[in-house]
Amino acid sequence: MGLAVLEPSMIGEPADPFASPLEILPEWYFFPVFQIFRTVPNQLLGVLLMVSVPAGLLIVPFLENVNKFQNPFHRPVATTIFLIGTTVALWLGIRATISIDKSLTLGLF
Repeated sequence: MGLAVLEPSMIGEPADPFASPLEILPEWYFFPVFQIFRTVPNQLLGVLLMVSVPAGLLIVPFLENVNKFQNPFHRPVATTIFLIGTTVALWLGIRATISIDKSLTLGLF
């Protein structure tokens, strides 16, 4: 306690709650959705695309229930959609870790 009173640590500049850091990153599982929001120039379109991710995931069980086969080789459309979705999610997640000036902006800028 005596050292804390005699030698206090330097605090630095005061915090500004309205200025967030430029390179703030969410948790790793939000990287793909964060990259969508970061690369789309229109904020409303970005929010709609972010909402479409869980909406699409909610529709999947209903689409899968229609098909009577369980083997993925008998469901080529569902398997293709899964592989494309996984590839896009991994690609967006990896690109979210790169700074915005180096990250691919999907041709929107």
